Amino acid sequence: MRKTVLVLLSLIIIAGMLAACGGASGTVENPILKVTGKIQEKNSGDAYALDEAAFEKNSVEQTMDDPWMGDGLKYKGILLSKLIELVKPASDATALSLVATDGKAIDIPIEDANQWGIMLAHWSDGTVLDEKTGGPVKVAFPAEARQKYADEQWMWWIVEVKVK
Repeated sequence: MRKTVLVLLSLIIIAGMLAACGGASGTVENPILKVTGKIQEKNSGDAYALDEAAFEKNSVEQTMDDPWMGDGLKYKGILLSKLIELVKPASDATALSLVATDGKAIDIPIEDANQWGIMLAHWSDGTVLDEKTGGPVKVAFPAEARQKYADEQWMWWIVEVKVK
């Protein structure tokens, strides 16, 4: 009887600890960006959400010439190739649709995302992007991708990536 009670209490404690840690069916409290659609990895209901800590952990810095903000800016953010690695798109997924707060979207083929260092920037020159500077997230294209992606595609205010 005592052994059964100890085992039961242990299971309750472990279940509580796991619930406190969160899991695939939990939610991310303050997401900066959510990824939806044809993804295998989910950490917030039916989506994969990235908060400030997840952005920081997975970010890289790149110096880019921004057609709207000037040349030689140091952007920091998540490369689309890293995002693909995190969310594990379904085998039939072909594109990432970047969606802004106003509903505007641009599609980037997964092949391009893996080929070039296209970035979802959250920082510029060490400062978090705010609404005035295109935040919370904006897309930034490296020089080698700019032959295909015109200046108008440097979209600001991105809040969602839909995997198609």
